[in-house]
Amino acid sequence: MTALLQPPPPPPPQQAGTPPRVIHPQTDGELCDYGVALALMDQLVARPKTDDDVLLVLQHPPTLTLGRKGGLNHIATPRWLPTGAEVPVHEVARGGSVTWHAPGQLVVYPILQLNQQVGPWGKGPLGDLPAFVRLLEQCIAATCAAFGVETVLKPGQSGVWIDARQKIASLGLGLRNGWTFHGLALNVNPQLDGFQVTPCGLDGVRLTSVARVCAERGIAEPTVADVQKSLEMHLLQVLRRA
Repeated sequence: MTALLQPPPPPPPQQAGTPPRVIHPQTDGELCDYGVALALMDQLVARPKTDDDVLLVLQHPPTLTLGRKGGLNHIATPRWLPTGAEVPVHEVARGGSVTWHAPGQLVVYPILQLNQQVGPWGKGPLGDLPAFVRLLEQCIAATCAAFGVETVLKPGQSGVWIDARQKIASLGLGLRNGWTFHGLALNVNPQLDGFQVTPCGLDGVRLTSVARVCAERGIAEPTVADVQKSLEMHLLQVLRRA
């Protein structure tokens, strides 16, 4: 049985340098088409390494992405979509397997020069990507805790969990030209019922959300805007250039 760990709190605010610039790209109301976000990431990681760090914070329409581990066999059509509707599937240059995106899920793509960051995740010629993933997990966990949703981490498996079989947030990142890209997806209140996907290719795991956990535990459900504000605050406190 996998031993679950309580996530440590994020490190205290970093003082050196400036925090990343936050961008909220939108193409349809509050949503951003995945292809648009992908093209924007490609542009941002092609910039000179002296350019500013950026956080893309957004929500996608229903979309599936496949990381370097693939995962087409873990996808089935979601029953709640209109008959004949198709979910776009994108193969992308990040770690991990299949990830589902939909309205009500907060997505953050950190575009950072990793080895220029303050903190242990910035150490080494390229920076420490695994340590950076752990930092993002800590920020997600702290955000969930701010609304009464306690989470755990699973050693050897990225993401943030409610228990051994319920996953509330997924992470998958890449590194190009020194820039981090792709990132994290936190389920706040997306429509989960009927979506037939094995998250990250992990059999026996189901997706859950802040809203679902709050309902199960009799906790007041926060808005997506409130969760976004908290998550951005936790990230901006710890992401600084040296």
